[in-house]
Amino acid sequence: MNIQFKRIGLISKPNAPDISPTIHALCSLLIELGVTVYIDPETACHIDIACENIADIDNLAKHCDLVISIGGDGTLLSAARALVNSDVPLIGINLGRLGFLVDISPKEISEKIQQVLCGAFHAEERIILNTQIIRDDRVVHQQSAFNEVTLHRLKSPGLIDIETYVDDNFVNSQRSDGLIIATPTGSTAYALSGGGPLMHPSLDAIVMVPINPHTLSNRPIVVDGKSNIGIKFSQRDKHKAQITCDNVILPDTLEGDFINIKRYSNKIRLLHPTDHDFFNTLRVKLGWSTAPQP
Repeated sequence: MNIQFKRIGLISKPNAPDISPTIHALCSLLIELGVTVYIDPETACHIDIACENIADIDNLAKHCDLVISIGGDGTLLSAARALVNSDVPLIGINLGRLGFLVDISPKEISEKIQQVLCGAFHAEERIILNTQIIRDDRVVHQQSAFNEVTLHRLKSPGLIDIETYVDDNFVNSQRSDGLIIATPTGSTAYALSGGGPLMHPSLDAIVMVPINPHTLSNRPIVVDGKSNIGIKFSQRDKHKAQITCDNVILPDTLEGDFINIKRYSNKIRLLHPTDHDFFNTLRVKLGWSTAPQP
């Protein structure tokens, strides 16, 4: 058997006691195939492995030529952010509920993983966003996001007032609960719940979806993936806002801060089994083309 990936890292869902059988089965398969396995500390809680084969998630890519995430979409999102500065591909095993990104079930591990390791896979590159909080012309914090960047009101029943710019061109000012800036990958996540469009993951585009805007004419808008998106908070707005990148909460913003969001210089390389079909995933996950239940 001609194995293309000789060193594989495993990243698992934190605090998931039922995940142990899947991790054991996967590790046993990889070792049987002659692969060197590296794991993050969370995964090390489920299996015995030499300490030199344990690396934190941010350094795992230095040891591996492929990373497998075991969990749901959230686990893969964390892995993707950790791998953004490397060229290491990523594949997911689905132990979650929805699973738009992770498409190998535990019962398919032996068949599908062996196929991937032997070169039978579909690879795709997906864009990732980088968010900067700029204060007094200085970047005070930055964070990547694979799905979306979200600005939303914090601990207040009142709406927030924000101004949006694309490539320094004023787009609009809006009063709303917030704004979602999503990648095509993230178009099936929070942006979908907010009424945004579904975008094919191969697109180089970004969608901006208002959250409960105070005017019915405020609609989602899709812009080029190379666009530079700027967000200002209205000086008359005294309500605090919070920014999250996927599930990562950024430090509090201050009056006068400028939020800059643009495509990250690197892309995430996802691997899928050869029978992967994005539209079939939509049909299955969103319940399309199924008869209504009595």
